[in-house]
Amino acid sequence: MAMQWMAQWMALKNGCARRVLAGVLGALAVLVCIAAPAQAHDGNSVALARLWSAARATHPALADDRVDWDRALVAALPKLRDEDDEASLRLAIATLMAPLRDQALRIGADTPRYVRWPADGEVLEWLPGDTALLHLHPGMVDGSPLLLPARARQVILDLRARRELARPPLPTMLHAVLAQLITEPLLLPAERYRFSTGPRPSTPGQWEGMTAGFMQLEAQRLQPAPGARALPMVFIVNDTQSVPYAVLALQRTGRARIVAEEGAWHSRAGPLQALSIGDDLRVEFASGQLAWPDGSAAVLAADRTLRMDRATGPASAPVQAALALLAQPLQPAQASRPKLLTPASAALFPVRHDDEAYRDMRLPEREWRMLAAIKLWATLDNYFPAKRLMSSSWDDALQRCLHQMAQVHDARAYGLILQQMAASLDDSHVGVGSRALGGNSRTHGIGVVLAAIDEGIVVANVTEPALLRSGLLKVGDAIVQIDGEYVGTRLARLRAATAASNEAGRWRKAMAEMLTFLPGVSVTLQVDGSDGKRREVVLQPTPLDDALAPRHARPMIALDKGIAYVDLDRLQTGEVDAMFDQIQGSRALILDMRGYPHGTGRAIAARLNVNDASVFAMFYQQLVTAHETSDGVQLAYPDRLYPALAPVYRGQVVMLINEHTQSQAEHLALAVEAATPVTFIGTPSAGANGDLREVVLPGNVHVWYSGLEVRHADGRQLQRVGVQPHITVAPSVAGLRAGRDEVLERAQVFLRKDQE
Repeated sequence: MAMQWMAQWMALKNGCARRVLAGVLGALAVLVCIAAPAQAHDGNSVALARLWSAARATHPALADDRVDWDRALVAALPKLRDEDDEASLRLAIATLMAPLRDQALRIGADTPRYVRWPADGEVLEWLPGDTALLHLHPGMVDGSPLLLPARARQVILDLRARRELARPPLPTMLHAVLAQLITEPLLLPAERYRFSTGPRPSTPGQWEGMTAGFMQLEAQRLQPAPGARALPMVFIVNDTQSVPYAVLALQRTGRARIVAEEGAWHSRAGPLQALSIGDDLRVEFASGQLAWPDGSAAVLAADRTLRMDRATGPASAPVQAALALLAQPLQPAQASRPKLLTPASAALFPVRHDDEAYRDMRLPEREWRMLAAIKLWATLDNYFPAKRLMSSSWDDALQRCLHQMAQVHDARAYGLILQQMAASLDDSHVGVGSRALGGNSRTHGIGVVLAAIDEGIVVANVTEPALLRSGLLKVGDAIVQIDGEYVGTRLARLRAATAASNEAGRWRKAMAEMLTFLPGVSVTLQVDGSDGKRREVVLQPTPLDDALAPRHARPMIALDKGIAYVDLDRLQTGEVDAMFDQIQGSRALILDMRGYPHGTGRAIAARLNVNDASVFAMFYQQLVTAHETSDGVQLAYPDRLYPALAPVYRGQVVMLINEHTQSQAEHLALAVEAATPVTFIGTPSAGANGDLREVVLPGNVHVWYSGLEVRHADGRQLQRVGVQPHITVAPSVAGLRAGRDEVLERAQVFLRKDQE
C-alpha cells in the first residue's frame, strides 16, 4: 500500500511536508454535485442506507469481518425498484439482513393475533392433577399480587399477549409469582451490547481514544419469597412479545420448560431495536445479546413449538402441550460446553480480510458506487464528532451524491463526487486520495507558499532552493494567471471541492492544490512584481518530497535584548531541554508556531507550567451502541500535563499563529495556554484538531477526517473556531516585498512596550 498519495497524506499528518498538501487532495478540480430535489420522506435507497448504517454500528453479528457487510448492501441494492415501492424495499431489507442470521428480525408491522382471553376472565384456572393455569397475559388489568394457593402441585404460566402494548410489560407481576416457585436465588441473564467508535485502526498502537468492544450490564437476581415452594413449571410464549429473561433462567437450571407458539415470525428473547425507515416501514432486529456469567449465550430454545393458534384455556393446544410436558419427569440441568457469544454464521458471504476487491476496482459498478456514498455517509454520520458544527446537512449530501452515482461514466468523475461529498464536512483534516483522482500521477509542484492578501494571491515564501536562487519568483510577487487561467477562476473551482474548518483554511488548501501538476509538464505563470510590471514565467515543476527548506533564514533559537525566539517548526523533541537552557535568563519568549511541530508540545508546556495545570485539553469521541439510554453519547476524557524534571520558565510568553497552525500545532497551543499566561499574536489557527481517522471506499478511495473533537481545557470550542489571537496581525504585500515579518515584529513591539 505504498502509494504516493497515501504517503503524502501521512507526511502532512506528521507535519513533514507542507507543500505535499496538494497531492493528497488529488485533482480537486471541479465537479460540483447536482442537487437532487428534496423529498418529503426518505427514498428507498436512503432508507436502506439508514438500516445498513444502524446495523453496521450496533449489531452483535458484525463485531468482526466474518460477515462482509459491504457486499451484503451491494447484493440488496439491485432489489430496489421505484424509490416509493415498499414491496421492493422489503425484499431489499430481507436480502441485506440475511447474512446476520438474526432470529429477531421483523420487517413491517403485520397485524398480530392475540390470545382469546376475556377481559374479565379468571387469572387462575385449575386443571387435573392440581395443575394451576395462570393467565398472565400482557395487556390484562394488573391487580393485587397473586398468591398461589397451597393446593398447586405444578404450574402452567400463559405469557402470551392479550392486546397490543405501547411498550414491553414490566416483569414485576411475573417476578412476584415466580418468587413463590423458587427456593434458591435465580440469576437472570445479563444484557450485552456492542459499541463502536469508528473504523478499526490500521495501526492500533497509534489509535487515540477507545476502541470498539462490548459492554455487559449487571445481571439481576430474583430472590425467593418467604414460604416459596419449588414446583414444576411450563411457560407458554409466542411471537408477539419477547420472552422474559426469568423464563430462560428457569429453563437453564432445569426447573421449567417452554411451549412456543409461532406464526409469521419466530419467538424471541433479548434486547431489540426498531427503526422506522422509508414511508414509515418498521424494521426490528437484535440490539444486543443475553449472556450467562460463564460467557455463554442465553438463547431461546423452546421444548415444544406449535403453529399459531392463540386459543387459551384447558382445551387449547398450547395448554395441552404444556400438560404433556409436565407429565414427563423434569431432567436436571446438565453441564454442557458453553455456546459462546459469536457473530452470526457467514455461510452466505466470505470473510473479508483486506478490502481486496476495493483495490481492483477502477470504475466500480453502480451498486458499489452507491455503497461508497452510503459507507462514507454512515461512517461520518456515526463517528464524526463535529457533525453538529457542519454548515450544511450531511443527510442532504448523501441524497445528492446517490443521485449522482447513477449517472457516473468514468473513474475520475466518480472520485470527484466522493470528494465533493466529503468537502461538506467542514473539516480541514479531510483529505481524499485515490488513483482515479491522480494521487499517483500528480507528483510535482511549484515550490512556493501562497497567501491571499488584499484580494490577490501573493508568493509568501519560496521553498524550492533552485527556484529561490533563480529569482524567477520572489516573495511578494502576485500570481495573476496559471496556464492562461486567472487564479481567481481556478481557486473558485478548487475551493468548491475543498474541505476546511474555516475560510482561511479553505483558501490555504486550495492554493496549495493549485500548484500541483503532472510530471514533465511546463507551467506558464503571469506575475505582477514589486516594480508594477507584469511578466511571464515558465517553470518546470519539481518532485514533491519532504526535503523542505526552512520557512526563513532566522536561527531556530535566538536571543535579542532579553527576548528569546524559538521556531517550533524545526525544534525536535530531544532539543527541548537544551533550548530552555539556552534561553535561561531571558525575560520573554516568542514561540513561532506558524507551521507544524515535532511532538514537542508536552515537553514545552511542562517547562512553562507556572499555572501548575494538570489538564490542557478535553477529548470527545463518539460512542454508538443500541442500548436505549445511549443516544448521542460521547466519551469525554482529559489530556494531561505532567511535572517537569527541570526548572520552570517564568518569563512572559507569546505564541505566533496563523492558518497553517493546525492539528498537533493547535494541540501544542492548548498545552501552552493551560500552562502559562500566553499571548497569541497573528491570525486564527485552522480549527482542525483530533486524531486522524480513515475510511476506505470502493475503487481504493481513502477518506481521512477528524476522529476526535478537541476542546480547550475549560470546554470551549476549538473545531472550526481555532485558537483566536489576542492581537490580530497579518502580513501585507509591502511587508513581504520588504522582507519583513510583520507578525514577529508586532510580538517584539508588544513585549518591549510591556517593559516600558
